Amino acid sequence: MATYNFTDGSIVGQPVMTQTTLRENETTILRHIIDTTKQVLDASDTDVANCLIVPANTTVLTAWIRPITVESTASCVVDLGITGGNVDAFGDGVSLSTGSVVVGGLWEPTLFASAGTVDLLMTSSVDADTAIFEVFALCLKHVDTY
Repeated sequence: MATYNFTDGSIVGQPVMTQTTLRENETTILRHIIDTTKQVLDASDTDVANCLIVPANTTVLTAWIRPITVESTASCVVDLGITGGNVDAFGDGVSLSTGSVVVGGLWEPTLFASAGTVDLLMTSSVDADTAIFEVFALCLKHVDTY
């Protein structure tokens, strides 16, 4: 299993995630574009894609995917969640091959006590190599100190 960071510019041609300052006790939507034409996600290796950076003391209320360019091969499926935690907290068996406006989006609030990432985990036997999509997370920033 390989883990690819789609947020920090380490993948050539992949945009760096815009850093959004979350304000305490307010909801914010984090958003980032993932382009698998820049880095293939290998299904046979169950690759992981770090998609969104979540600051410490933040609850991700839900997350979802919006396809921009669908995967050209049918049955390209991913889970959307937290690696090392609930890998399908926000989407279980989400297809990157369909043109749905919004896919995934399970409502399972998850507290990030320390900074972390919302991730995609390859779960199908088909590589993701042509899909371009946005990943979103609805976040609530908690008070850091009291």
